[in-house]
Amino acid sequence: MRCNLWLALALGLAVTGCTREQWHRFPSPDDVIAAVPWFSVMHTGIAIQPYKMPRQPAEGAVPVTGIEVVPPPIPQNEAALNRLRNPVQQTAASIERGRDRYEIYCSLCHGDGGVGDGPVAPALANAVRDLTDPRQVARSDGWIYATIRHGFGALMPEYGSKISPEDRWHVVNYVRVLQGAAR
Repeated sequence: MRCNLWLALALGLAVTGCTREQWHRFPSPDDVIAAVPWFSVMHTGIAIQPYKMPRQPAEGAVPVTGIEVVPPPIPQNEAALNRLRNPVQQTAASIERGRDRYEIYCSLCHGDGGVGDGPVAPALANAVRDLTDPRQVARSDGWIYATIRHGFGALMPEYGSKISPEDRWHVVNYVRVLQGAAR
């Protein structure tokens, strides 16, 4: 019985003479699904931004995917960031690598000496932080690292997606050299 039904359907389509162009005018399955109200939400649902974590990991969580867990540089996280220790020794090679990364990513705003006089600073209303200011010198290595990782305020973007974790520590070492040279 079932086979006869399929045969009748195939014969009916053949008899009607459906051409290729007519066949392609039929709605696609996506059009049909979008017409059903409860399925249409699948097309207009809230998307998760690819570079945003949906929520912060739990306190003390161990990353299983290789994602580093560094809190953003806000006053509530200062104690945790002060406990972060720089795993990279401040060697000549580290400072040279940090200088290289600093020149690529940081000097446009902070300037060659770190005083906030880079070529982009006037376009930002000269609101770029002076890294040699005593308040910035007093910040911990962890705070500087987190600022590079997450950005800070409205002007400083995050560089965590552009600078590797090890290179961020090299930049911290180089910023410490700039801060020492300014004293």
